[in-house]
Amino acid sequence: MPITKRPCSNCPFLCDDAAIALEPGRIEGIVSDLLRDDQQTFVCHKTLDTGERMTCAGAVGLMSKLGRLPVIARLGLVYGVITPRDIEVSAAMVIDPDDMALGDLQTGKTAGDRCGR
Repeated sequence: MPITKRPCSNCPFLCDDAAIALEPGRIEGIVSDLLRDDQQTFVCHKTLDTGERMTCAGAVGLMSKLGRLPVIARLGLVYGVITPRDIEVSAAMVIDPDDMALGDLQTGKTAGDRCGR
């Protein structure tokens, strides 16, 4: 499965106000699934109805902040589909994992706080 190089404009993992809202606890559930099994991937919502589903760069960026790149991202690096710089830039655009532990993803924090600023 290919990987997007950057989070899309309304990726649910973005730390700004453009991120689409998910049900409370959904992001934590996604991350929990990815942490439990590094062979899991999260498909970019903009590719769900296309002929070519792609792994979400936002999810990869968030997992990189946790030091737990999924297998698909590691393979992407090996085969040159993505670069370390792609992951670094994506990670800078997504929520701070520390906010997830506090349960503040859905309410209570500003976009800047969610970016770790």
